[in-house]
Amino acid sequence: MAATPDKYAKRRARSSAVSTVIGISLVLFMLGILSVLLLNAQKLSSYVKENIEVQIYLDDTAGEADIMRLKKELDAEQYTRHTVYVDKEEGAARLSESLGEDFVSFLGYNPLQAVIELRLTADYAHPDSVDIIAGHIAEHSEVAEVAYSPNLIREVNNNMNKIGVVLLGFSFLLLLIAVALINNTIRLSIYAKRFIIRSMQLVGATGAFIQKPFILGGIMKGLYAGLIAILLILAVLYGVRREVPEFFEMNKDDYFMFVQLFGVVMLLGIVISGLSTLFAVRRYLRTDTRKIY
Repeated sequence: MAATPDKYAKRRARSSAVSTVIGISLVLFMLGILSVLLLNAQKLSSYVKENIEVQIYLDDTAGEADIMRLKKELDAEQYTRHTVYVDKEEGAARLSESLGEDFVSFLGYNPLQAVIELRLTADYAHPDSVDIIAGHIAEHSEVAEVAYSPNLIREVNNNMNKIGVVLLGFSFLLLLIAVALINNTIRLSIYAKRFIIRSMQLVGATGAFIQKPFILGGIMKGLYAGLIAILLILAVLYGVRREVPEFFEMNKDDYFMFVQLFGVVMLLGIVISGLSTLFAVRRYLRTDTRKIY
C-alpha cells in the first residue's frame, strides 16, 4: 500500500515535466517559424522583384541579326536576370490563346511588334534604376519603345520594406512573449515543488546543492523542447517546400543558415529554461515559510 503514493507522486512529476516540455517546445516552434519567415523575407522580396518585366518593343525594320545582338548585349549586363525574345508570330499566338479567338484572321494582318521581355535582378528592380536602364535601352536604334510600370515597381519596393519592418518588430515582440511564457511555465513547475525545496532546507542542504538538480532538470527540459521544436519546424518546411518549391531552392548558404537557426532555437530553449529555473528556485529559497502555503 505504501508504494501507491510514491507511484502517484512519480506519475504527477512525470506529467508535469511532459507538459512543461510541450509548452516550451510550442513557444520555441512559433518563434522558429517566425524566424524562418524573417530569414526568407529577403528571398521572397528578391523573388517578387525579379518577376517584374520590362517590355522592350522592337522596330519593325530591325533585322533578326540586330535583334539577337541586342539580346546578347542585354544578357551581358549586370542588371539582367533573364531575357526572352518573342517574335510577332509567337506574340500573336499567345494573344490568340488568351483571347480565345484568332484576331489575326479577323484583322487580316498582325499588328503586334516583336518584343524582348527583360527581367531585372533584385538589386536593380528599383524605380530610379529602372528609369536609367530604360533610357539606356531606348537609345538603341532597334528599339521602338520600352514599357514598364513605375507605380508597380514602387509599390513592390514599398510593400517589401514594410513587410520586413513588420516581421522584425513582430519577431522581437514574440521573443519577449516567448521568454515570459517559458518563464511562467517553469515557475509553475517549481511552485509545485516548493515544499520539497523547503524540506531540503530544513535538513541543512545548501542553496547550491538544492539548485543544482533543478537547474540541470530545467536545462534538459529546454534541450528536449528545442529538439521537438526543430522537428516541428522541419515538418512544416518539408510541407511548404512540397507545395511552393520555388521559395525553397536550397543552396549551401541556406543549409548553413538553417543549421544556425536550429542552433539558436536549441540555445534559447536551454538558456531561457535554465535561467528561469534558477530564478524560480532562488525565489523559493528566500521565501518565508509562512508565504509558501
